Amino acid sequence: MRRFLVPVGIIAALSFAAPVHADPDADLDASFLDSLTRAGITIKSRPGAVKAGKSACGLMEQGKPELDVIQQVTRQNPGLDTTRAAQFTAIAASAYCPQYLQRAAGPAGGPNP
Repeated sequence: MRRFLVPVGIIAALSFAAPVHADPDADLDASFLDSLTRAGITIKSRPGAVKAGKSACGLMEQGKPELDVIQQVTRQNPGLDTTRAAQFTAIAASAYCPQYLQRAAGPAGGPNP
């Protein structure tokens, strides 16, 4: 009878335990940082990179032109040249504001309309 009570007790204890949920923001931030690393962009401050990525999306949400956003990213991150800042902006859009991804990446064939 004891063999039966132990598994029942464990099952009962687990059923009352609070469910564990992953933090979606932390997962999104980790994915963003991983994408930057895979793109070859050096991250000196993980919180700073996340803040800059979200800031880039904030500028896009305000309707700032793509070039202005990229220039702002370059100013905030002097180690990035314009090409890397454009990559950073596209990765930020992909992670935090995908509705602006096309605008941040720009069309393959020419300037934005």
